[in-house]
Amino acid sequence: MKQRKPIVIANWKLNGGLDLICTSVASFIGKHFAAQIAICPPYLYMRDMMTFLQYSELQIGSQNVSRYESGAYTGETSAQMLKQAGCSLCLIGHSERRAMFAENNEGCKIKVNTALNHGLLPVLCVGENREEREANITEQVLYKQLSEGLGGLDLAGKDLCIAYEPVWAIGTGLAATPAIAQQVHQYIRAEVTRLFDQDTANRVRILYGGSVTKANASELLQQPDIDGLLVGGASLDPGHFVAICEQASELAETH
Repeated sequence: MKQRKPIVIANWKLNGGLDLICTSVASFIGKHFAAQIAICPPYLYMRDMMTFLQYSELQIGSQNVSRYESGAYTGETSAQMLKQAGCSLCLIGHSERRAMFAENNEGCKIKVNTALNHGLLPVLCVGENREEREANITEQVLYKQLSEGLGGLDLAGKDLCIAYEPVWAIGTGLAATPAIAQQVHQYIRAEVTRLFDQDTANRVRILYGGSVTKANASELLQQPDIDGLLVGGASLDPGHFVAICEQASELAETH
């Protein structure tokens, strides 16, 4: 039986505006969720969302975080700034950041540690692309990402999430089957055990992200090692995203 609280995170990426904020917030009015729910809007709209959500259980997350604390780093936003702005969590090493902005495992490790030190929940994203999947080297890819992205960190008393996002499934409509996703999540948990210990592996939440919709959310969340969802395109439809959150909460209440 799962003891880990489910978490659902909306990643708006470079989308949205005040209209989406208003309709999203309105969709959550009067609703209570047993699962942890967070929305990661573009930086520009964080304060607006915090204003709307100040009496809500919804949390605000960041799509990225700087590896630097302060200094001459134009365009960067530090973990301390995010925490002061009201953020609860931050995505780190999303596949798009890795592919388009050359983020690597070493840099992700620094960001994870920085987030932990400032009381932000780091959500480290890992996953293989289509070529790596077809070459049957998914586990080798994940081993490297996890070892280099987390190895040696002090997680004692600290919360961490890992998001498995098969790159070949992001935005393609080709979500991994629940069985495939579970197999990979089980491997990730085993690697966390190897890197740290069994207790740490038991409490770290592992999310699935990759063409998540209300049609596959429940079945994915029923898998023993899938503790949440990272939702991209479907989160831009407030009604659709609420339906996913409701499924996560129903499962949380029954487990």
